[in-house]
Amino acid sequence: MTTVLFKALAFILMIALGYFMKTRHILQQEDSQVLMKIIINITMPAALISGFRTFSLDFSLLFALGIGFGMNLLLLIAGWVFSVRKDGETRALYLLNTPSYNIGNFVLPFVQGFLPSSAVLCLCMYDAGNNPYGAGITYSAACSASGGTGRLSIRHILRTLFHSPPFLAYFVMLVLYLPGIRLPDPFFDLCTLFGQGNAFLAMFTLGLIFEWHLTREDISEVAQILGLRYLLCLAAAAVVFLLTPFDLITRQTLCLCLIGPVTTLAIPFGLSCGCKQSMIAALSSMSMVASFILSLALLIFWA
Repeated sequence: MTTVLFKALAFILMIALGYFMKTRHILQQEDSQVLMKIIINITMPAALISGFRTFSLDFSLLFALGIGFGMNLLLLIAGWVFSVRKDGETRALYLLNTPSYNIGNFVLPFVQGFLPSSAVLCLCMYDAGNNPYGAGITYSAACSASGGTGRLSIRHILRTLFHSPPFLAYFVMLVLYLPGIRLPDPFFDLCTLFGQGNAFLAMFTLGLIFEWHLTREDISEVAQILGLRYLLCLAAAAVVFLLTPFDLITRQTLCLCLIGPVTTLAIPFGLSCGCKQSMIAALSSMSMVASFILSLALLIFWA
């Protein structure tokens, strides 16, 4: 319990430090773009690769892939159904913020900090099922709802995925390991060293991008979107943890993934669909807060 609380406090301090640096004008919110590039191109791929040191494919990993894809589909359908009577821009907000997860920048640091390294592989498989939605499926649906063509382009989704360094790192390692090719330990030692910086950079960047500028009229809509998302996510997490036959680490990892926040890609996609900037920023920020509180609550409970 003490170890969990200490690590939780460290994560809070990392986020607070990023927010403090922004409010004191030492760094600007725009600087988060530089940090995001470092995370996406260096520390996150290194952290994912290091998880392959003890890789072995089993049914639980395939289940993680399936639940990552299936849960996003359920959330997308729920967002579509519950927004059916709303205007186009509001529907787009539902479709972008009810499904899709920020696994790499948010859930991965929690898994790195609190669970064994073997949990990273389960997270990777979940994210492989999650990625197509963040890469284009939800955006296509949102475009359709807000008045655009909304055509689902498989080519665009695949192009986005294979231009993503974290996905490429995961894909290449999987291709190597399925036929039994094993890389040397010094390679994994180097990746582990680089990947250790991922948790701090990710949490610090969350502090830099945190925003809350919302009118009173929009608070109810934001609460409904997040309420719908987290109600379904918590129900799914309870089912996975209590009813699936997998080992404890796998179930804990899947639960952390299922309560993760909305992908940061919802911000540029929402702007492209004509959604209100204040609501997009609020949804992203409050989703991070909600997921942070829920993740810490689960970790403390498990301790």
